[in-house]
Amino acid sequence: MEVRVALIGQPNVGKSSLFKALTGGDVRIANWPGTTVERVEGVVKYKGREIRLIDLPGTYGFSAITLEEKLSREYILSGEPHAVVVLVDATLPERTLYLAVEALELTGNVIVAFTKTDLTHSYGIHINYDLIQSRLKAPVVATSIVDDRGLRALLEEILETVSKSPGEPSLKLSYGELEPFVDSVQRIMMEHRVLPKYPSRWLAVKLLEGDADLEEKLLREAGEEVLNKIRAVRSEAQRIICRDLAAFTASKRFQFILEVLGAGIVKKKVASAGFKYRFFYNPVIGPVASILILALMFLAAFTINTGFPLNTLLSILGQEELAEAVEKYSVSGLMEEYLGAVQEWVADAVGNPVAASLIAEGVVGGVGTVLTFIPLILVVSLILSMLEDSGVLPRMAIGAHYLTSKIGLSGASIFPLTLSLGCNVPAILATRASISLRERLRLTVTLPFIPCQARLIVLLALSTALSTFSSSLLVITGYLAAFLAFITVNYALYRLQDKPRGRSPELLLEVPPVHKPVARVLWWMVWSDLKHFVKRAGLVILSASVAVWFLTHVSTSLELTLDPSESIAAEASRVLTLLLEPIGVSGPGAWIVLFSLLIGFFAKELFISTLLVVSGSSTVRQATSLIGLTDAELIPLAVFTVLYVPCVATLSAVYSETRSAKHVVLTLALMMAVAYAGALITRLLITMW
Repeated sequence: MEVRVALIGQPNVGKSSLFKALTGGDVRIANWPGTTVERVEGVVKYKGREIRLIDLPGTYGFSAITLEEKLSREYILSGEPHAVVVLVDATLPERTLYLAVEALELTGNVIVAFTKTDLTHSYGIHINYDLIQSRLKAPVVATSIVDDRGLRALLEEILETVSKSPGEPSLKLSYGELEPFVDSVQRIMMEHRVLPKYPSRWLAVKLLEGDADLEEKLLREAGEEVLNKIRAVRSEAQRIICRDLAAFTASKRFQFILEVLGAGIVKKKVASAGFKYRFFYNPVIGPVASILILALMFLAAFTINTGFPLNTLLSILGQEELAEAVEKYSVSGLMEEYLGAVQEWVADAVGNPVAASLIAEGVVGGVGTVLTFIPLILVVSLILSMLEDSGVLPRMAIGAHYLTSKIGLSGASIFPLTLSLGCNVPAILATRASISLRERLRLTVTLPFIPCQARLIVLLALSTALSTFSSSLLVITGYLAAFLAFITVNYALYRLQDKPRGRSPELLLEVPPVHKPVARVLWWMVWSDLKHFVKRAGLVILSASVAVWFLTHVSTSLELTLDPSESIAAEASRVLTLLLEPIGVSGPGAWIVLFSLLIGFFAKELFISTLLVVSGSSTVRQATSLIGLTDAELIPLAVFTVLYVPCVATLSAVYSETRSAKHVVLTLALMMAVAYAGALITRLLITMW
């Protein structure tokens, strides 16, 4: 079935540009019946559905004063469109949100699309779209035709909206002292059963405003008696409120808009960056400064979570006791200690050994893993948010261009690269801003090599199990292996695709003014990342921990067992353990490592939680000891874990951006081959050393 969507917005909001971007310029132009006003339509094919966009005339409201307002209102009320997309200029939200509020009062199938979002940072405007969405009680999408931002999300939201029944308008504004009169008019309309196709509350408000078009319809359908009753209510309301009712309701809408924007928008006065930021443009200082900023960012994350490198520095200075205290009282140190204590308490409190194992290892272990990740996510997200909000990140891109161009990437690649340090999925989505299609495809395939926070957590966890090799060196080794893989594979693809044709990476981006990060905006960004983690990874980790417990505590005869080596998971995993022998992982406990790697394919964080649940341990050091892993086996395993596929969501993002199963297979094959090769080389180097 064809999906019909009405596209509406105030003049100069960017409606025509968005319409052309979505339809590709393939449009049909006619006139609205009985008028000389143009009706422009275009078709978008998305996910096997035909979405017909009807570009309604630009209008400031739905008062039906002008022919354009009347046509737009009647078309929406006709029930013909399955969804209504109202555009709001992100650079002028106070003025352009009014039409969206009126539309939300009129119908229940509205999507609010903010346009020109690529300009907001330059204007010092920071918008929390999630918060605005919650206040408007309707889907909100941020779009920009400059870099195609949000266009696919808008089409997704359209299909999601039309899949639901239209329903009543979701937004119900409070009109204060006018409310009793709104109720009176609604009762009159219900008693006489007139104009039933219109939303009753919206109709009552408009009749109180003195809408001439609706009064004419009411007179034709119900007669003068009903109209006079409503006029009497309006007269009484005007006598009490002592002002024009249309102006009064408009002021209430603007008051609501200011409340919404006051909560969801921060404006910061911006000025020229000045001389102090010009060092990013220096071909020598710029790249060094950019790399140094990223290095300091992760040193801060390491210090808070593991004590490194502060503990190492203290050891060099001869303060061994203080160094041990820093490591012991780091976030990971404290979490390990308290998680182990909680698991022991639960095991003692629950009498039944099977139930105790399920709760202590499956539930408590899963929750503990989630809690362990949160501080790291907060630190990394806060630093990335500060770089982005301040306007420093685009300057880092300029500074990095000299280096990235050597491997076939523009400096703009630092945006998805930096995002990848948090999560590979949004990083892959951010490749849409790439000027070159070939660069975008290369980044889509190679960005999964960049270690995300989940893999950092795995590295940090494995580093705590080392006895002779430095834990900090393991983290450094993992990151060096990952970045070396990214650089090597990306450069090889560049040599095959672009360099023989003489194509060089180009840098084209907008550099917004620099300003101090806004605390409120930072909170929005950090909270969004944390909420995303808890919703996605948190639920997955907890559910998977319980699922893993059952897989490792149910035997092939479908009976409960407290010996994981007799479980379904063990029997299935032992078949593939030969694959791990070349990298040094062997013995009776090798199946636990293999099973953890398989589960980690769904979400990398699950590797650690699976290792803990299956081994019945409270710490990674205890788990690896029970399995029998030495430092010489842990290090290649850590390299393999960092390099192999980060998660199913990443592969899904690769497919969504390329629409090609071939690119997904290429990504999967490259990562598995590089991970195995990296682990083998690491094993060889350790053996030689």
